[in-house]
Amino acid sequence: MARIQMITCHPARLVASRRIRAANYRAEQFLDSLLADGHEILLCSGSRDEEPSTSASINSDSGRLLYQHIPYGSRAWVSSLQKSHDRFSPDCVIAINYSHCLYATRLKTDRPIWMDLCGDMITKQHAHCHRFGTNRDMPTTLTFMRQILGAGDIFSACSQPQRNVLVGELAMSGRLNHRNFGYEFTRIILPGSPQLLIGNENRRRHRSHSKLGLAPDDFVVLWCGGYSTRADVDTLFYALEWAMERHPKLHFVSVGASTYDAPENAYTRLLTLIDGSPFRDRYHMQGWQPWEEIPRYYAESHVGLNIEAMHYETIYGTRTRLVEMIAAGLPVITTEGTQLSYLLQASRAAMTCEVGRWDELGSQILRLASDEGLREEISRAALHSSQSEFSFAKTTECLRTWVKSPTMAPDRRPASKTEKLEEVRHRAYAVIRRLLWKLIGTDSR
Repeated sequence: MARIQMITCHPARLVASRRIRAANYRAEQFLDSLLADGHEILLCSGSRDEEPSTSASINSDSGRLLYQHIPYGSRAWVSSLQKSHDRFSPDCVIAINYSHCLYATRLKTDRPIWMDLCGDMITKQHAHCHRFGTNRDMPTTLTFMRQILGAGDIFSACSQPQRNVLVGELAMSGRLNHRNFGYEFTRIILPGSPQLLIGNENRRRHRSHSKLGLAPDDFVVLWCGGYSTRADVDTLFYALEWAMERHPKLHFVSVGASTYDAPENAYTRLLTLIDGSPFRDRYHMQGWQPWEEIPRYYAESHVGLNIEAMHYETIYGTRTRLVEMIAAGLPVITTEGTQLSYLLQASRAAMTCEVGRWDELGSQILRLASDEGLREEISRAALHSSQSEFSFAKTTECLRTWVKSPTMAPDRRPASKTEKLEEVRHRAYAVIRRLLWKLIGTDSR
């Protein structure tokens, strides 16, 4: 079995009593799969807004889990991470999510490094620039991405579209060269479905809604997760209004809030729309809730929604909450755009609608509200998908295979003195050619 140093934020199991993000899910997906295979893992977890975990879930029956909180972003984090690495002496290093891949570039190691970039950071930054009306942080993001792409031996993406982008980014960063021709730099790790403790009796949605004060025969539509730039709250709202007008027992429950701090954001926009609705008493905005509370919301709902606008972050990203919803057997309606939406549609684990089509979304909500048989059919398909193609073990197969015999990328293996001198000459020659082109428009060889 391998000795693995994992650099990440806290996995979901260690922060179950708090609000969690997609990054916590991703860490849980990797950790759970590798522990199940019996590997010894040094979990170096933390982030700027995470305190050390005191959870009893740190201990594991299969595999050996060693926990080390790293205060990433503090003055001493680099030395703390390095000392942990040197004491543990891992066979390989796994960094999960963009920020922790960047932290891993500060590690001095001769061990192979797997870097997981779940969602394309450049298109995320593009959305950030749009939100705040400035390109201030884009140059920094590009610089940090080059550092990450230059330090890893293998990179994983959340979808095939992101994998394609990742190859292009590797090329533009200079990683594709004569030393690694034919080497496979990238892998796909789809978001995985966690195992949720929800009984079969709850999956039939026979409940009292005691906390929300809803009646047993009310039809509950659930939103679970953050409202980012990707969230199309106008389409969501108009579809709900149309459906509520036609179905007096339909209620909307929202668990989550804005994912970014700004006076005007998608969530405040939705709250403003709801405030002017004649059905506003049927909107139940719960805000962020601890992860350990989320299964109850799934059990008390009839359908889950994921409604997004169309832009690059949507195409090259994914939606983690969807695979948690299907793990609960919750029928889902999602807009098209991500690879995940098409995979769920193909497996009949979800219904899909076109981006921006509030009328189509509203009709699908009413169709599910009136057809219990269809809901049960989708629920069964969702559960099957969550336990097969989207299970933690299945989605991480490529990672689980790699850790058995981790290797460095060919171009990161020690180069000879002659090869290093040749590289210096090539770089100098490139500078001269760029200068000639700029001065006289000649690309002389």
